Amino acid sequence: MVTLFQWLFAHLLGDFIFQTRAMVRHKQRLKARSWMLYLHCAIHGILVYLFAPNWNLWILPVLVTFTHFVIDLWKLNQPDKPVYFIVDQIAHILTIFILWCLFVAPAGWLPKNWISVMHNQSAWAIATGYLLVTFPLSLLLAGATQKWRREAEETGMRSSISLNDAGKWIGIFERILVYTFVVTGHFEGIGFLIAAKSILRFNDIKGSEARKEAEYILIGTLMSFSFSIMIGLIIRCFIQL
Repeated sequence: MVTLFQWLFAHLLGDFIFQTRAMVRHKQRLKARSWMLYLHCAIHGILVYLFAPNWNLWILPVLVTFTHFVIDLWKLNQPDKPVYFIVDQIAHILTIFILWCLFVAPAGWLPKNWISVMHNQSAWAIATGYLLVTFPLSLLLAGATQKWRREAEETGMRSSISLNDAGKWIGIFERILVYTFVVTGHFEGIGFLIAAKSILRFNDIKGSEARKEAEYILIGTLMSFSFSIMIGLIIRCFIQL
Protein backbone atom coordinates (compact mmCIF):
# COMPACT_ATOMS: atom_id res chain seq x y z
CA MET A 1 0.00 0.00 0.00
CA VAL A 2 3.01 2.27 -0.16
CA THR A 3 1.79 3.77 -3.45
CA LEU A 4 -1.54 4.74 -1.89
CA PHE A 5 0.20 6.62 0.92
CA GLN A 6 2.56 8.23 -1.60
CA TRP A 7 -0.43 9.48 -3.56
CA LEU A 8 -2.07 10.82 -0.39
CA PHE A 9 1.23 12.54 0.42
CA ALA A 10 1.25 14.00 -3.10
CA HIS A 11 -2.31 15.27 -2.63
CA LEU A 12 -1.37 17.04 0.61
CA LEU A 13 1.65 18.56 -1.10
CA GLY A 14 -0.42 19.84 -3.98
CA ASP A 15 -3.32 21.21 -1.93
CA PHE A 16 -1.54 22.66 1.10
CA ILE A 17 2.13 23.21 0.24
CA PHE A 18 2.29 24.06 -3.45
CA GLN A 19 -0.97 26.03 -3.45
CA THR A 20 -0.52 29.60 -2.25
CA ARG A 21 -3.16 31.98 -0.93
CA ALA A 22 -2.78 34.02 -4.11
CA MET A 23 -3.72 30.94 -6.13
CA VAL A 24 -6.77 30.32 -3.94
CA ARG A 25 -7.96 33.93 -4.26
CA HIS A 26 -7.41 33.84 -8.03
CA LYS A 27 -9.46 30.63 -8.30
CA GLN A 28 -12.25 32.00 -6.11
CA ARG A 29 -12.47 35.20 -8.13
CA LEU A 30 -12.34 33.77 -11.67
CA LYS A 31 -13.43 30.17 -11.09
CA ALA A 32 -13.33 28.24 -14.40
CA ARG A 33 -11.59 31.20 -16.09
CA SER A 34 -8.68 31.04 -13.65
CA TRP A 35 -5.53 29.73 -15.27
CA MET A 36 -4.22 28.98 -11.79
CA LEU A 37 -7.02 26.43 -11.35
CA TYR A 38 -5.71 24.51 -14.37
CA LEU A 39 -2.13 24.83 -13.13
CA HIS A 40 -3.15 23.58 -9.68
CA CYS A 41 -4.90 20.53 -11.12
CA ALA A 42 -1.97 19.80 -13.44
CA ILE A 43 0.41 19.88 -10.46
CA HIS A 44 -1.69 17.19 -8.77
CA GLY A 45 -1.58 15.04 -11.90
CA ILE A 46 2.20 15.39 -12.17
CA LEU A 47 2.78 14.59 -8.49
CA VAL A 48 0.69 11.42 -8.67
CA TYR A 49 2.45 10.37 -11.86
CA LEU A 50 5.86 10.83 -10.21
CA PHE A 51 4.82 8.34 -7.50
CA ALA A 52 3.23 5.89 -9.94
CA PRO A 53 4.79 2.39 -9.78
CA ASN A 54 4.67 2.19 -13.58
CA TRP A 55 5.26 5.26 -15.74
CA ASN A 56 3.44 3.57 -18.60
CA LEU A 57 0.23 4.40 -16.75
CA TRP A 58 -0.03 7.77 -18.49
CA ILE A 59 -3.80 7.71 -17.99
CA LEU A 60 -3.27 8.33 -14.26
CA PRO A 61 -2.19 11.98 -14.43
CA VAL A 62 -4.97 12.65 -16.95
CA LEU A 63 -7.62 11.19 -14.65
CA VAL A 64 -6.24 12.89 -11.55
CA THR A 65 -6.06 16.26 -13.30
CA PHE A 66 -9.59 15.95 -14.68
CA THR A 67 -11.23 14.71 -11.47
CA HIS A 68 -9.41 17.30 -9.38
CA PHE A 69 -10.65 20.02 -11.74
CA VAL A 70 -14.26 18.84 -11.51
CA ILE A 71 -14.18 18.62 -7.70
CA ASP A 72 -12.43 21.98 -7.25
CA LEU A 73 -14.78 23.71 -9.70
CA TRP A 74 -17.75 22.36 -7.76
CA LYS A 75 -16.27 23.65 -4.50
CA LEU A 76 -15.55 27.09 -5.98
CA ASN A 77 -19.26 27.47 -6.72
CA GLN A 78 -20.28 26.67 -3.13
CA PRO A 79 -20.42 29.03 -0.12
CA ASP A 80 -17.18 29.42 1.79
CA LYS A 81 -18.10 27.06 4.65
CA PRO A 82 -16.08 24.32 6.41
CA VAL A 83 -18.54 21.59 5.36
CA TYR A 84 -17.73 22.13 1.68
CA PHE A 85 -14.01 22.00 2.40
CA ILE A 86 -14.51 18.65 4.16
CA VAL A 87 -16.62 17.27 1.30
CA ASP A 88 -13.99 18.50 -1.18
CA GLN A 89 -11.17 16.70 0.64
CA ILE A 90 -13.18 13.50 1.06
CA ALA A 91 -13.94 13.51 -2.67
CA HIS A 92 -10.24 13.94 -3.55
CA ILE A 93 -9.12 11.19 -1.18
CA LEU A 94 -11.87 8.84 -2.36
CA THR A 95 -10.84 9.47 -5.97
CA ILE A 96 -7.23 8.63 -5.16
CA PHE A 97 -8.32 5.46 -3.39
CA ILE A 98 -10.48 4.36 -6.34
CA LEU A 99 -7.63 4.97 -8.81
CA TRP A 100 -5.28 3.00 -6.58
CA CYS A 101 -7.75 0.10 -6.47
CA LEU A 102 -8.13 0.18 -10.27
CA PHE A 103 -4.50 0.50 -11.31
CA VAL A 104 -2.22 -0.57 -8.45
CA ALA A 105 -3.95 -2.79 -5.88
CA PRO A 106 -3.65 -6.58 -6.28
CA ALA A 107 -6.58 -8.27 -8.01
CA GLY A 108 -9.48 -8.74 -5.62
CA TRP A 109 -7.87 -6.61 -2.90
CA LEU A 110 -10.92 -4.43 -2.23
CA PRO A 111 -13.58 -7.19 -2.03
CA LYS A 112 -11.31 -9.36 0.10
CA ASN A 113 -10.42 -6.62 2.57
CA TRP A 114 -13.94 -5.21 2.62
CA ILE A 115 -15.33 -8.58 3.66
CA SER A 116 -12.56 -8.90 6.25
CA VAL A 117 -13.39 -5.52 7.79
CA MET A 118 -17.14 -6.13 7.75
CA HIS A 119 -16.64 -9.36 9.72
CA ASN A 120 -13.97 -7.99 12.07
CA GLN A 121 -15.27 -8.04 15.65
CA SER A 122 -12.59 -5.65 16.94
CA ALA A 123 -13.35 -3.02 14.30
CA TRP A 124 -17.08 -3.07 15.02
CA ALA A 125 -16.52 -3.03 18.79
CA ILE A 126 -14.21 -0.01 18.58
CA ALA A 127 -16.57 1.83 16.22
CA THR A 128 -19.51 1.14 18.53
CA GLY A 129 -17.56 2.58 21.45
CA TYR A 130 -16.74 5.77 19.55
CA LEU A 131 -20.39 6.18 18.65
CA LEU A 132 -21.48 5.69 22.26
CA VAL A 133 -19.13 8.31 23.73
CA THR A 134 -20.29 11.04 21.33
CA PHE A 135 -23.92 12.09 21.03
CA PRO A 136 -25.67 9.30 23.00
CA LEU A 137 -23.49 9.98 26.03
CA SER A 138 -23.94 13.74 25.55
CA LEU A 139 -27.71 13.35 25.91
CA LEU A 140 -27.28 11.13 28.96
CA LEU A 141 -24.92 13.54 30.71
CA ALA A 142 -27.06 16.56 29.83
CA GLY A 143 -30.06 14.92 31.47
CA ALA A 144 -28.09 13.73 34.48
CA THR A 145 -26.59 17.18 35.20
CA GLN A 146 -29.63 19.27 34.24
CA LYS A 147 -30.61 19.96 37.86
CA TRP A 148 -27.18 21.33 38.79
CA ARG A 149 -26.90 23.35 35.59
CA ARG A 150 -30.21 25.11 36.31
CA GLU A 151 -29.12 25.85 39.85
CA ALA A 152 -25.83 27.33 38.64
CA GLU A 153 -27.64 29.47 36.06
CA GLU A 154 -30.27 30.68 38.54
CA THR A 155 -27.60 31.87 40.96
CA GLY A 156 -25.79 33.76 38.20
CA MET A 157 -22.68 31.66 38.31
CA ARG A 158 -22.68 31.16 34.53
CA SER A 159 -23.17 34.75 33.45
CA SER A 160 -19.99 34.97 31.37
CA ILE A 161 -20.34 34.97 27.59
CA SER A 162 -19.61 31.61 25.95
CA LEU A 163 -19.83 30.11 22.47
CA ASN A 164 -22.99 28.30 21.41
CA ASP A 165 -22.74 24.53 21.98
CA ALA A 166 -19.03 24.91 22.83
CA GLY A 167 -19.42 22.91 26.04
CA LYS A 168 -21.13 20.06 24.21
CA TRP A 169 -18.38 19.75 21.61
CA ILE A 170 -15.63 20.12 24.21
CA GLY A 171 -17.20 17.21 26.06
CA ILE A 172 -17.48 15.09 22.91
CA PHE A 173 -13.84 15.53 21.94
CA GLU A 174 -12.81 15.04 25.55
CA ARG A 175 -14.61 11.68 25.71
CA ILE A 176 -13.21 10.62 22.34
CA LEU A 177 -9.69 11.22 23.66
CA VAL A 178 -10.35 9.39 26.93
CA TYR A 179 -11.92 6.44 25.10
CA THR A 180 -8.99 6.32 22.66
CA PHE A 181 -6.47 6.33 25.53
CA VAL A 182 -8.28 3.43 27.22
CA VAL A 183 -8.71 1.32 24.08
CA THR A 184 -5.06 1.77 23.11
CA GLY A 185 -3.87 1.13 26.68
CA HIS A 186 -2.37 4.60 27.21
CA PHE A 187 -4.04 5.37 30.52
CA GLU A 188 -1.41 7.96 31.39
CA GLY A 189 -2.89 10.19 28.67
CA ILE A 190 -6.04 10.58 30.78
CA GLY A 191 -3.98 12.15 33.56
CA PHE A 192 -2.45 14.68 31.16
CA LEU A 193 -5.92 15.49 29.80
CA ILE A 194 -7.29 16.13 33.30
CA ALA A 195 -4.30 18.33 34.13
CA ALA A 196 -4.69 20.33 30.91
CA LYS A 197 -8.41 20.86 31.48
CA SER A 198 -7.78 21.94 35.08
CA ILE A 199 -5.28 24.57 33.96
CA LEU A 200 -7.57 25.90 31.22
CA ARG A 201 -10.55 26.08 33.58
CA PHE A 202 -8.71 27.53 36.58
CA ASN A 203 -9.43 31.21 35.91
CA ASP A 204 -13.11 30.52 35.15
CA ILE A 205 -13.93 28.82 38.43
CA LYS A 206 -11.52 30.25 41.00
CA GLY A 207 -12.92 32.18 43.91
CA SER A 208 -15.65 31.41 46.42
CA GLU A 209 -18.30 33.17 44.31
CA ALA A 210 -17.86 30.54 41.59
CA ARG A 211 -18.19 27.52 43.87
CA LYS A 212 -21.44 26.23 42.36
CA GLU A 213 -20.10 26.54 38.83
CA ALA A 214 -16.89 24.77 39.88
CA GLU A 215 -18.91 21.93 41.42
CA TYR A 216 -21.11 21.67 38.33
CA ILE A 217 -18.07 21.48 36.04
CA LEU A 218 -16.40 18.95 38.35
CA ILE A 219 -19.46 16.70 38.44
CA GLY A 220 -19.85 16.86 34.66
CA THR A 221 -16.16 16.13 34.10
CA LEU A 222 -16.05 13.18 36.49
CA MET A 223 -19.20 11.67 34.97
CA SER A 224 -17.87 12.20 31.43
CA PHE A 225 -14.50 10.62 32.23
CA SER A 226 -16.05 7.77 34.23
CA PHE A 227 -18.47 6.73 31.48
CA SER A 228 -15.79 7.01 28.81
CA ILE A 229 -13.36 4.88 30.83
CA MET A 230 -16.01 2.26 31.55
CA ILE A 231 -17.05 2.04 27.90
CA GLY A 232 -13.40 1.79 26.88
CA LEU A 233 -12.74 -1.03 29.37
CA ILE A 234 -15.84 -2.92 28.21
CA ILE A 235 -14.86 -2.56 24.54
CA ARG A 236 -11.34 -3.80 25.31
CA CYS A 237 -12.93 -7.11 26.38
CA PHE A 238 -14.27 -7.58 22.84
CA ILE A 239 -11.10 -6.59 21.00
CA GLN A 240 -9.38 -9.60 19.50
CA LEU A 241 -5.72 -9.35 20.42
